[in-house]
Amino acid sequence: MDKVKRVCVYLWSAILVGLDQVTKMLVINNIKDDSIVVIKDILRFSYCENKGVAFSFGSGHVPVFIIVNLLMICGLIFYFERNRKDFNWLSRIFFIMVIAGGISNLLDRVFRGFVVDFINVNDFINFAIFNIADIYIVVGIIGLACCMIFKGDKEWKKKS
Repeated sequence: MDKVKRVCVYLWSAILVGLDQVTKMLVINNIKDDSIVVIKDILRFSYCENKGVAFSFGSGHVPVFIIVNLLMICGLIFYFERNRKDFNWLSRIFFIMVIAGGISNLLDRVFRGFVVDFINVNDFINFAIFNIADIYIVVGIIGLACCMIFKGDKEWKKKS
């Protein structure tokens, strides 16, 4: 992968981090003490401070999560840099999403002491409140897994 593509990966990651941080600032400034119904009985925006990780697990251990989060991001970037030739355009997009989500939630933990969550679907399904960065991470991981599975399948078919 040439330098332009590498720069684009990190530039797009920064843009996605910025978008997530803007949504969180909008929530903090506009609905911190209230809730906004977006789609009745399905989706509303509600301010929530998550001092843990997924589903508020481990609440109160923010310094540990900062270290783990930082190590995971560094590990992913290290893996990407060492294996960048193996990433096609689609897997790069999914990688960008995972890195951006991780960095954005890390910024929350470092500068706020918690992650700002606000997407609330509890009226529709019983699920934890989450944010845009969480969506990046989940979609990115599922996408990368699919890329790995299908790439592996193609390599297997070539060998047989």
